[in-house]
Amino acid sequence: MKDLRLIVVSNRLPALREDTDWKSGRVNLAGGLVTALLPFMEQSGKGLWVGWNGRGTSLRGSGRWKQLDHPLVRLLGMELSEKDLAEYYNGFCNRTLWPMFHCFQARVRVDYGEQKTYFTVNKKFSRVLTHHLEPDDIVWVHDYHMVPLGQLLRQAGFRGPLGFFLHIPFPPLELIELLPNPVGFMKAWLAYDVVGFHTERYSENYFEVISRLRLAKREEDRLVFAEGRQRVMANPIGINPAIFRPKKKTRRPAAKGKSVRMSADCRVVIGVDRLDYSKGIPDRMLSFEYFLRHRPAWRRKVCMVQICSPTRTRVREYREQKEMVDNLVGRINGLLSEHDWHPINYLYRSYDQADLASFYRDADVALVTPLRDGMNLVAMEYVAAQDPEDPGVLVLSKYAGVAEYFPDTILVNPYIMESVADGLVKPSPCPFPNGSPSISP
Repeated sequence: MKDLRLIVVSNRLPALREDTDWKSGRVNLAGGLVTALLPFMEQSGKGLWVGWNGRGTSLRGSGRWKQLDHPLVRLLGMELSEKDLAEYYNGFCNRTLWPMFHCFQARVRVDYGEQKTYFTVNKKFSRVLTHHLEPDDIVWVHDYHMVPLGQLLRQAGFRGPLGFFLHIPFPPLELIELLPNPVGFMKAWLAYDVVGFHTERYSENYFEVISRLRLAKREEDRLVFAEGRQRVMANPIGINPAIFRPKKKTRRPAAKGKSVRMSADCRVVIGVDRLDYSKGIPDRMLSFEYFLRHRPAWRRKVCMVQICSPTRTRVREYREQKEMVDNLVGRINGLLSEHDWHPINYLYRSYDQADLASFYRDADVALVTPLRDGMNLVAMEYVAAQDPEDPGVLVLSKYAGVAEYFPDTILVNPYIMESVADGLVKPSPCPFPNGSPSISP
């Protein structure tokens, strides 16, 4: 019996390193999802990964694909037109589905033309997949960009196993009902044999939405309906802790000579995020300002280092978010700084994992306070990077999915400045041997 082949579908191909040569087909991969999935694809007999190739093209070129080769996986990079990207990705995905799933109701914008393009792009993916699928393949679809894909593959005649994993939160019914056709949107989910979520809370929301829309009945961890059965799972994504774990016993400042400290006696609170409104970066900065104003003894003794990775710079809402953060940093530093100290060190750039691991070990506190997050791997990375004999402390939003798995940490409400400020000085319940206040004098 031949090995079953795993087919992974995501909006984009795995991150291609700069030394990737498109013309020769020589591929070098990077990224957390790659690390998690490539071993399984290797076991499945060299699987196939399908996604957008990351480049815009003319409308006529949309839907064309090119195969790239890698020792462990074949890649099919599909071209999308600038119109597709504007309406499918920047439009329906990021102005409708993203805020809807993250429960930002006021940010949801529904455009019928963008919704139509969303389904059109999914049909393009379906056509490419149908051309390459074999009857015994296992297809695993990832994230909110590709919800209708399973239903389209079934309509095209594919009868093999279909799985879907949602990398972001799943909201209550009231948010789903913002869509023009919530019943049709949710019925598409039932084409999958297995649907996975990060947390039990998200899977319970999914059960409730399907049940209240009368699309299926729940039987323990399954949904039963006329066309079949679906298994619903809470199986969170994680990280490879070895990447962030100290290679040898060290104490702060971190190895490699890279430090986020202004001075030896100034405590460091670190935040690392994509510059996305769901991460609550302005709220975090306002909470830190509140902390300094109401606990003036901490001025000059602590600073925040906020690293923001650029993201979705073509989307207006994200450009506005950057402008808001830029203005906040300027205002807070202008009002509270001294000649030899400023409260916020703001870095608008990306760092590789080795640098981040060094920064994590260098910081006394990680302030991970998204307003809503599917999981949040920064929290895991920070914990993995710590020296057990000299650990930092994690202050975590209760609205991050990872909070369900990290109950023994300092949980705060990111919408309440007093909650975050209190979290910075609360005695740490962290599992390390010398648990201590978040920031100690």
